[in-house]
Amino acid sequence: MKNYRLKLTALSSIHIGTGEVYEPTNYVIDDGFLYEFDEVLFLKHLPSSKRAEFVKYVEMQTEHGYELFEKIHHFIVTNKKYAKEVAFNKVKISKTIENKYGKDIARKVQVEKKRNQRFARSIFNKFEIQKTQRLQNRGLTYLSGSSIKGAISTAYQEYIYKEKGKEKHSQYFSMRGDKLFRNLSVSDTLAQKSNALIGYAVNRERFEEDSSEISTMLEVNTKESEYLLNLTIKSLLNDDGETIDEEITKDKIINACNSHYMSIYEDKEHTKLSLRPNQFIMSLGRHSGARAVTIDGIRKILVKLAQIQNKKDEGDNATIRVERLHKKSYFESDKIAELFAEEKFLDDKERRVWRDGKHFIEEPSKLENLIENRNRVTINAYLTEETTVWRFSKHDKGKDEGSFGWVVCEFIEEEEYTKLFSEFKLFEKEKIEERDAQQKEARLKIKKSKEDVQLYEQRKREAQEQEEKLAQEAKKKREREVASMTPLEKEIDELVQNDENTPKSTLLFTALKNNQFENERLEALEVLKSLLIEEKKWKEVSTAKKPEKDKVYKRTLEIMKMIEESKT
Repeated sequence: MKNYRLKLTALSSIHIGTGEVYEPTNYVIDDGFLYEFDEVLFLKHLPSSKRAEFVKYVEMQTEHGYELFEKIHHFIVTNKKYAKEVAFNKVKISKTIENKYGKDIARKVQVEKKRNQRFARSIFNKFEIQKTQRLQNRGLTYLSGSSIKGAISTAYQEYIYKEKGKEKHSQYFSMRGDKLFRNLSVSDTLAQKSNALIGYAVNRERFEEDSSEISTMLEVNTKESEYLLNLTIKSLLNDDGETIDEEITKDKIINACNSHYMSIYEDKEHTKLSLRPNQFIMSLGRHSGARAVTIDGIRKILVKLAQIQNKKDEGDNATIRVERLHKKSYFESDKIAELFAEEKFLDDKERRVWRDGKHFIEEPSKLENLIENRNRVTINAYLTEETTVWRFSKHDKGKDEGSFGWVVCEFIEEEEYTKLFSEFKLFEKEKIEERDAQQKEARLKIKKSKEDVQLYEQRKREAQEQEEKLAQEAKKKREREVASMTPLEKEIDELVQNDENTPKSTLLFTALKNNQFENERLEALEVLKSLLIEEKKWKEVSTAKKPEKDKVYKRTLEIMKMIEESKT
């Protein structure tokens, strides 16, 4: 068993994905940084009035999810102060993305209308950002040993294939498993001096000067980041316990990786790279390209050259015409034709795809022959090289920072490793302490928010108790008042309680007209008269030009008549 120490230096940005994304409901962007937060902690930290508003949005029932997303995101952006205060992760972000975040997030980017649907619905920009690998519970970016081992394995397989032939390659690297490299162990990076950055992965055509570009947002380990790891070569034994006749060595790893990766690097970066004897280059992670992860000589990369369909013209004399939905502008060029994989390396299914593609290139005027009775057909080809390249950029268009995944690996002595390990660990410590301090501050703020809520709830309970106490006192007072009332007063009081919005005099007048208070009618009329006098609505003499239209006067006369009738 042999143990080696390696130092890795990133020549370009590296993205090793996790399948996870930053979602705009758990981050905000401000002052050049993305602040990731926990939604539950954000909710707890909100003032009570804002918390109620947020809960209302979360529990809202909508026909389309984007409507809910729009409201929740708008609330979070409006209240980003509280989100930043409880953030547990902070990542530097490109200015272009920050500007787009302010303008484009939750913006209607597409309108789709399904068949038999009366109205179209809007689709919103969700602004998801792909995450890179981070150490669990520590938040530091790192490189996984499996990614590094896989990159070395690809180069070593190409070395075996070219030096010892297809039979040996199949023997050591069969479909059932990697028999040779099971004896190679590569640790995750043990210490790193690494930072993260969020920018764009931009996909461009290799063989075109001016071409449309596809861009996607993602997080990377930045260029010039450094890492330390262990590489161990174990006893080389096969399944029967016998020694394998192929010995993995440090020098073979260096030569294999440089042979495989160097030409790809120089082609992508248009520059020469000078390495020392103990150094080698390799490509890691996503967007490193199909050439980097396949073997020269038996490489076959499936590429879509075009998508065509039958489409009927409208009208009585409808004819079928061919429409190209997707194509590469160089699909008929000699350059693409030169990249077709050799037919002997393809199985029957792959060979059919290859021939369709070859036919398409040689006779582009006879596309109809490929369509036959199908409405749509995709024209694919197996090539020996990819036709596009992914590059990292801080901008969605314009200058880029180079292609993805390039690292220089260097075998180092124990003394240098020990020195660098201490230096990198100090860097890690500072990062962890910064993160812990931020989380501690967030916890304190949440605690204070919780205490504020508890104080608010306590005062609310006290106010409620005081209100209930006053209500009880008012109830007892009312009961005493009712108990001291005469039968007539109780009856009049009941009228008022049943209709508190109508004046007492009006209620009493209406009741008397409806022949209520038979036993106390005269007494009730006297009460009504007193009320009207008090309200200055008792008028025995009218000063109006037309007394018959004086409503107060007429009502007074009517009550006076009722009083006289009650006396007889």
